[in-house]
Amino acid sequence: MKIVAQSLSDQVYALVKSEILKGNLKMGDRISEDNLAAEFGVSRTPIREALRRLSEYGLVNLSPRSHASITFISKEAADDIAELRVDLESFAIDHIKADLFDAGLDTICKHAANCLYSLSIGERDKAFELDSLFHIAIVGTTGNEALIDTYNRLDAKIQLLRIEQDLPAKTLTTYLGQHNQLIQLLKDGDKAAAKALIRDHIKHESLEV
Repeated sequence: MKIVAQSLSDQVYALVKSEILKGNLKMGDRISEDNLAAEFGVSRTPIREALRRLSEYGLVNLSPRSHASITFISKEAADDIAELRVDLESFAIDHIKADLFDAGLDTICKHAANCLYSLSIGERDKAFELDSLFHIAIVGTTGNEALIDTYNRLDAKIQLLRIEQDLPAKTLTTYLGQHNQLIQLLKDGDKAAAKALIRDHIKHESLEV
């Protein structure tokens, strides 16, 4: 596939990121600059820039004078990330600011709806991105810049783990449907139930996979 000369690194970045989020590139897979350059019809310069940006985002590991590879997350690290997510999002629920929540509610609801729609038409990669945007938007209603920055830095690994879990469509639909339950609990101000749901949502403790 050829891509146009304008913003080459941006386009390569988006295309490679999409391939990762679709699961076409797996955790630990090596990435060949030469192969990408040939596939996209560009020089290695925009490929290197795109891989550098993907490394900063957390989807790619760069080895000096060696190769790039998709970030690998061990089972132990995955468990640690899940626990940290629960803690961060529970903290967010406890510190939501009413005015920010009200202002962001339409966006949060749209992400929830579009997430399920994308999954229903087979666009799993888009559904995962919208899933991330949903949670990021909720964390954003705290107005806590340190929390928002920490969560954003964790997001790439969260997306990789979503892909690696490879949940069946039916289970994933149930999982993503919990977004609407969470919205209602937050609207009702039931923080205890919202935090319990977040733990189940992240850890999948009650879902049959």
